[in-house]
Amino acid sequence: MDSFLGRMRQELAYNLTFGLEASVRELWEMVRRAGLQYPPSIVTVWEVSGAETLFRDRSELWKVSWRRELKKTFDSVLDNNAIHCFISDRALAVLFNNHDWGPGDDSSPLPELKRRIENLLALKFVVGVGRVYPDARQLGMSFHEARQTAERVRIVGGQDIGFFDAMSEGDDEPLLETEKLALKRAIQKNDRRETALVIQKIKEMLSDRLDNANLSGAKTVIFELLSVVSIASLESGRTLEELFPYFLEWITKLRLAKEVSDLHEMIASAGEKVLVLRNHDRSLEARMITRAKEFLENHLGEDLTLSDIAKRQFLSPCYFSRLFKQSTGQTVMEFLTALRMAKGKELLEKTNQPVSQVAGTVGYSDPNYFSRVFKRHFGMAPSEYRAKY
Repeated sequence: MDSFLGRMRQELAYNLTFGLEASVRELWEMVRRAGLQYPPSIVTVWEVSGAETLFRDRSELWKVSWRRELKKTFDSVLDNNAIHCFISDRALAVLFNNHDWGPGDDSSPLPELKRRIENLLALKFVVGVGRVYPDARQLGMSFHEARQTAERVRIVGGQDIGFFDAMSEGDDEPLLETEKLALKRAIQKNDRRETALVIQKIKEMLSDRLDNANLSGAKTVIFELLSVVSIASLESGRTLEELFPYFLEWITKLRLAKEVSDLHEMIASAGEKVLVLRNHDRSLEARMITRAKEFLENHLGEDLTLSDIAKRQFLSPCYFSRLFKQSTGQTVMEFLTALRMAKGKELLEKTNQPVSQVAGTVGYSDPNYFSRVFKRHFGMAPSEYRAKY
């Protein structure tokens, strides 16, 4: 696969998995650049079995090489049938489109794909399959379902491929967990309409399951939802000082509530209040971006993901990505690439290190890929640049 096409597909997979695509236009532009006819509509999560043993006492260099081999194998087996990205050292999200294939069909190629990949890598995987979402911007929910299902498969055992729908039959909690994720994402995006729709759906679900006969259990569920609202608000830039008075008010009302109907209205009220809050301390956001830039400058030689960088700022990847772009005019990865190119240029000018060593120093395990990126930035290959300057 062409390296540019591969990067576009990996970026598309990552953005959809973590809910970073903001508009339909942006989505279809990335689909076009990735060389796909349709956007994905379902997420599967592949976790390596026995990862703790496999990774014990391994060097970072070994892990980088291992991930490169894993990516190469998935690329060759999946070809144009799916896109994928790493979600951790030992797990990948693989995104399919169900236009021609649904993972739950009898004709599903998933078991055969899994068998081929396992044979090539001499590894075993557990696979979780989320639900189909026609709007690819909602694939973060499918990812959450797939990851939850993979975790359950790994713990329960007895099978190595699990489907969220099948595992949710007779079990209300996973469905409620999915709605919690939807509520969290809506609040993080400051989307009042979407938040209202999700809350209405939650109220309808709870009205069928909770009644005054189990008021204590109902209060526990509402407390969990209020916690989701609070955490989403903090991750999207609200301060603890802003949020604490409201949370204290919600807990007091929760304790005094006499009817389940009172609890339903609490969720609607909480969702509305956090959306009208605004963090006016722009200097706080500026400090976050400054810290992120310093971290990137000091760790540009490492294999970094957006999730890794966002965690350092105690923010969700979605909010951090949007904040960074608004502040710098560049995506996080564009900024990191620019740093790496500037450092590579400096090393070529001031040292006699081979190009392959320069590439490794600035975070590229593949010297050929480093050379291609360098040429796009500076109009000449690293060797040509060194000879000229």
